[in-house]
Amino acid sequence: MIQAFPKPKDKKQSQPAVKSFPGGREVCQNNKAGKDEYERRRRAMWERQGKMCGLQISPQCMRRLPWQYATFEHVDGRGFGGSTGGGGKRDDRIEKDGKPYNLAVCPYCNVFKGSRRINYEEDGG
Repeated sequence: MIQAFPKPKDKKQSQPAVKSFPGGREVCQNNKAGKDEYERRRRAMWERQGKMCGLQISPQCMRRLPWQYATFEHVDGRGFGGSTGGGGKRDDRIEKDGKPYNLAVCPYCNVFKGSRRINYEEDGG
């Protein structure tokens, strides 16, 4: 049997690592390139913060944050439609308007904060 050429619809199209939206919001995509970029951004925030938890609000906070425990904390929580098209708030940028945006935090502070939005300017973050 002769092998036919793949149809254009059957060819895998390379997906970008990051999807950009009007207004500058960025979301790392759920593919290998997107996951690698998300990891790169998490490490950049962790290093920017001197390898310390960016929130330090939980009584169990680790303060000094080992890399393997660093989690990505979104300024605008991903809950309540933040990560889906409904609310559209998720933003994976680590800088916005030339200022640090989003944080690397310990798992205790991540859970303690939950879906609440914290005003980082007033809280020192």
